[in-house]
Amino acid sequence: MYNAPMPEGPTAHVIWKTIGLKRPEKALWPLAPYAEYLLLERGYSPRGVRRYLQDLAFWFRFLEAEGLPPSPEAVRALLLRERWAPRRVQGFLAALRSYYRYLREVKGEAASDPTEGIGRPKAGRRLPLHPGPEELKRFLEAFREEKEAALLEALARFLYGTGLRISEALSLKGRNVVLEGGSPVAARVVGKGNKERLVPLSKTAREVLEALGRLQGNVNIFTLSQGRRKGHVPSARWVEAKFREAALRAGLDPRRFTPHKLRHAYATLLVERGVELDAVKDLLGHESIATTQIYLHASRERLREAASRRPGPRPPPRGGLGRRATPPRERGNLTLRPGCAKLTNDR
Repeated sequence: MYNAPMPEGPTAHVIWKTIGLKRPEKALWPLAPYAEYLLLERGYSPRGVRRYLQDLAFWFRFLEAEGLPPSPEAVRALLLRERWAPRRVQGFLAALRSYYRYLREVKGEAASDPTEGIGRPKAGRRLPLHPGPEELKRFLEAFREEKEAALLEALARFLYGTGLRISEALSLKGRNVVLEGGSPVAARVVGKGNKERLVPLSKTAREVLEALGRLQGNVNIFTLSQGRRKGHVPSARWVEAKFREAALRAGLDPRRFTPHKLRHAYATLLVERGVELDAVKDLLGHESIATTQIYLHASRERLREAASRRPGPRPPPRGGLGRRATPPRERGNLTLRPGCAKLTNDR
C-alpha cells in the first residue's frame, strides 16, 4: 500500500496545499484520497488531517523498514520502540483506526484493524491555562506593531467572545451571520464532523462584526488587508504564529495565548457564570459532556486560587497607650469582570 504511485492531476495538489504540505513525502502519496475523504465527508480540519497523515506515514515507514505486515503485533513493537507519552499514543492509535476503517467501509477492502486488542493509555487531563483580563489587554496592545493589526485584534476578540475554534472563525462568511434589525446576533458554525450549530454572539463578538462590516453573501469575514494576498483568508498556522509573536512582545507566556486558549477562556467564564454544562457543550460543539467538564474543574481551580490569595484579618496596630486599634474595613465581595474595556463578554 505504501509503495503506491503518487496520484496524478490537480486534485491531489489541491489536497496537499489545503492541509499545508507543499512537498509531501513519498509515504504520503497514496493517502490523497483518504485525506480528501476526511476533509470533505468527515469534516476534519486541515490540521487534524495533516496530523493523521503524518502518523500514517510514520507507520508505513516502520512496516517497510522492519518487513512487517499491518498487525497488532507490529503496533506493539512500534510502541515499545518509541515509548511515547500517553497522549501521543492515543493520537497515533486514532489515526490507524480511522484509516483502516476507511479501507473497510469506504474502499471495500478486507483490511483488519491493527489496533484491535490494544488498549488506549489513560492520559491525565490538563486544566486549561487561559489568560486573565489584564493579560488580554496587554496581548491586544502588542498587535499594534503588526501590519495586519486590525485583523489580528479582531480575531482575538472574536475568539474570546464566541469560543469558536480558529478554523471555524476563519471559515465564517457573511451568510453565516444571523441578523436582527440589521445587527448580528448569532453565527451558524460548521464544526467537527461537519455538524452545524448556532452560536449566540456576545457583546464583544457583535462589536467586532459590526466594525468589520463584511456581513453579506459569500464574503469572508476575516481576510488579509495588505500585500499580494489581500482579500484572502489567512491560514490558522499564520494566526497562531502571530499570536505567539504578540505574546512574546508583551512579555507573556505564548502557550497561554493561542487561539484555542481564548476558546478555553470563553468556556471557563461561562461555567463561572453558572451556565449549565449541557449548554456550554452545545455552544462549543463538543461531542461528549466529558470534554466540557474540564472547564468546570478549571473554574474550581480559579476559585481555590482566589481564595488562597485573599488576605486575612490585619493584626492590631502597635500604637501608644490608650490608643484604640481601628478595626479593619470590610472588604466587599470582589467581582472579577471577565473582560476589560475592550474585552467584555457580556451578552
